[in-house]
Formats: sequence, structure tokens, C-alpha cells
Amino acid sequence: MTSAPLRVTRHDLPVIHPEGERTLWCDITVPEVVSRGTFLIAHGFKGYKDYGMFPRLAWTAARHGWTAIRFNFAHSGMTRADSTFERPDLFALDTWNRQVSDLDQLVAAVRAGGCPECPSDGPLVLFGHSRGGLASILAAGRGLAVDAVISASAPMDPLRFTDEDLRRLRQEGACPVESSRTGQVLSVGRAFLDEVELDPAGHDPCEQASRMAMPLVVVHGASDETVSCEDGLALAKASGVDPVLIEGGNHVFNVANPFHPEDEPSSQLAALENVILDVLRTF
Repeated sequence: MTSAPLRVTRHDLPVIHPEGERTLWCDITVPEVVSRGTFLIAHGFKGYKDYGMFPRLAWTAARHGWTAIRFNFAHSGMTRADSTFERPDLFALDTWNRQVSDLDQLVAAVRAGGCPECPSDGPLVLFGHSRGGLASILAAGRGLAVDAVISASAPMDPLRFTDEDLRRLRQEGACPVESSRTGQVLSVGRAFLDEVELDPAGHDPCEQASRMAMPLVVVHGASDETVSCEDGLALAKASGVDPVLIEGGNHVFNVANPFHPEDEPSSQLAALENVILDVLRTF
């Protein structure tokens, strides 16, 4: 597949958190026509905006007339450098509420005309992968102002930790997690656990999926060995929708990292793209 490259605009969006101002590092892929709306791409745990399929999904949405924003969460530990977690100190502060706040502030910026190339009055569709999907559901269940949510490979448990990890969080205030991509040992902080235990309903994706006022599409690879497709079935059941199971799909829909947007996609990624385009065509 060859065509003229699409323009990508960098935008560093300031967001406010309890400790002060942080940054959402955004890449905005711009369609060649008047934009029909904005497509947001939320990455997962230890992920980042340039991982694997995300540039391809942004490219596909833009080719179909949508402005696409992929971004690094403010406490992902990632900045504009994709080879390392430059801010492990921020990673250690991450919680679900902080991710929900990022989504709230990003959507508010789009609605207020504060994101370049994004139509402030157009529809807004949120795609979240893995824990990004869980965060998207939590945000939408709490009232995020988007028009549809697509959750891919999302877990149903906000505390996917071993018993030993939970013990460390409670007794030591942190637990280590290794990035197989960079080799760094990062740290999850006690606040991640405390927040969920203080408000279990607010962090239950099945509960929040049932409260969503906008459509939810649940997609899962049928061969996902990282997050079982049973999680996708449970999320879909909670929201009263039929899940979309992609045959042979693993956790990342059989996409290598890195992956060039114009390379031939796996059949599983092509199937995911078709699901996304079906949603975008409804607006």
C-alpha cells in the first residue's frame, strides 16, 4: 500500500495534576480532507504512543477523514524519546484516576479548540488498548464527553498483580515491574492500590461499562495469552453488547514493534481496523 504521507503535528498538551503541571505528548495525524471528527488512541501499561499498531491506526483513521491523536499518558514515564522511560519517577506516581484525568483534560482541550487540526464541534471516538481500554471505560462510565468507546484487549481486573506484588505494595509502598522493551526496572507506587481499595466501584470496569451513556465496542483477540478473552466477554456482558473476538489474535493483534503504518497489516490487525472503521462510519 503506497500513498502520499500524511502530515503529523506534534502538540505538547499541559495537564494539571496534584503535584502540578504535567504534559501529554501528542502526535496528531491530519487527514487530507476536512476532518470528520477526532479519534483518540490510549496506550496500555508500559506502553507508549508509537508502539506497534498505534501509528497504523492513526494513519488508517486519517485516511478515512478523521484527525487522530495518539499520546503518552502524563504518568506513563515516556516523553518524546521512545527508546527509554525518561521519567520513571512519574511512572511510580501513576494511578487509574490520573489516567482518567488525562482523558478528561484531553477531551476538554479538543472540545475547546485547544488541539491543532481537531474539530471542536465534531464527534470524538476513544480507542483504548489493554489498560488503556480499561482506563477508557472507567472514564466513560464516570461521564467522559466522548461519542463512542472502543476497548481492545482490556482486562477486567484493575489490580492485575501477584499476591507477592500486593504484599510489597502494602508493606513496602512499592513493587518493581520490568520493561522487557527497555530492560528498565520501574516501580508501581502504593497509591495505585490505595485508590482502588478506597473506591472499588469507581475502578470496576464492568460496573462502569454498565453506566456508560455512549456506545461501547469490546474487541479481543481470541488467542490473547496476556489478557484472556474471557475478560472481554465479561466487559461486553456488563455493557449489554456482543463482543468482537478476532480469530488468532494475540494481545497486540499480531503486530510487531516497531511497525510502519503503510506496511501490510496482519489479518488480525486488518480485522481490528474494520471494527474501528465501522464505528467511525456511524458518525
